[in-house]
This record gives sequence, C-alpha cells and structure tokens, in this order.
Amino acid sequence: MKIAVREALAGDGAILHAMVRELAVSHGHEADFLARPDDYERFLSDPHAVNGALIASWEEVPAGCAIWQRSYSTFRGRETLYLEDLSVLPSFRRRGIGQALLKAVARLALDRGLPAVSWLMMSWNQDARRLYEAAGAEIEDGNCMCRLSGAALERLGS
Repeated sequence: MKIAVREALAGDGAILHAMVRELAVSHGHEADFLARPDDYERFLSDPHAVNGALIASWEEVPAGCAIWQRSYSTFRGRETLYLEDLSVLPSFRRRGIGQALLKAVARLALDRGLPAVSWLMMSWNQDARRLYEAAGAEIEDGNCMCRLSGAALERLGS
C-alpha cells in the first residue's frame, strides 16, 4: 500500500513543523506562522499532552498530517476530539491521503469512546469541502472563527 498513517512521536517535530508551515504559506498566513520544530517536539514528548498528531506517508515519504486536541462539548456533556489541522503537502494531493488521515482521526475518536470530531474549515477551500462532505461531515453555515490575541488579548485580560 502506498499510503501509511501513523501516530506522530517524539522526533517528528521537524516533520510536523514543515507540513504546518506549508499549510500556513498555502493559506496566505505565513506571517502568522510562529511555531518552531521544538514547539511540536514539546507536545510530542509530553506523556500528559492533551493533543496529538498523525503523519501520513506516501511510499514512506511524509506527505500529510493531522493535529488534534482533546475538547469538551457542552451540548453533549462529553469530551470530543477537535481537529486543529489536516494538511496534505501540495505535491501529494489527490492521492487519497486527506481521506486516509480523516479516517484515522475518526478511528482515534472511536477508539477513545468519543462521540464526535469537530474542526473549522476555510470557507473558500472547496477541495476541503468536497473531502469533508464525501466523508459525511455536517458543514454548518453561519459559524465564524473568532480569535483574541496580541494587544487585544493583553488589553482585555488586564
């Protein structure tokens, strides 16, 4: 089989860093990308981390990743899984890697007894929309991502 998906482990920080950097660049957010490889190593090495990652390879070459974190659904009253990023490097797209990663994330949630996986999607990303709809995901209209950071965070939190 050409696609293999595995759990990211300590030592994979540079791989995740490169993939997420590529995601930031392709989405026009390169200036916002501040992470360093050791930031990924820190959570990959933490036995009590609330997040994790999967790495997909195509013929043993890293080709994509999914980074997730534990979350809590107040409506369900249960822990759920939040998919922070699912990314496939441009040269590996349209080979089923995104689908393999999404399937692995779903399996992870089921193995943990979690009732749901949720994530945000860029509204302009029609390729992602097709992938998620084909997987059976419900795509909600009307929800917007909000972020508080930098000076606004400091001002409000002071």
